[in-house]
Amino acid sequence: MSNAFVASPVLGFVRARWQGDISLRRLFWWDTLAVATLINAGVAMFAMILLAKGMADGGGWFLLHLMLLPYNLFLVVAVWRHEQSENTLRLATLGWLGLTLVA
Repeated sequence: MSNAFVASPVLGFVRARWQGDISLRRLFWWDTLAVATLINAGVAMFAMILLAKGMADGGGWFLLHLMLLPYNLFLVVAVWRHEQSENTLRLATLGWLGLTLVA
């Protein structure tokens, strides 16, 4: 592997969450409930604006809305994999994922 690939900020972000190298508090409260919720709300709002203006033909607005599903699933799995994760946080992340799919 090249050093540029290993030092990638995105890869570092993903690796830290996947391996549980960050605190569960930060992963759940900041990364999932704060940041990811704001990103999801922004993309959903943009998709609804496109739909209302007739710019998203067919299911384009829906595909835009689902574009963040891999990131959302990653965060849910990262919380579940974390060694300090409890069932209440696991269920809360599943509820959060359900809300992001509906909203």
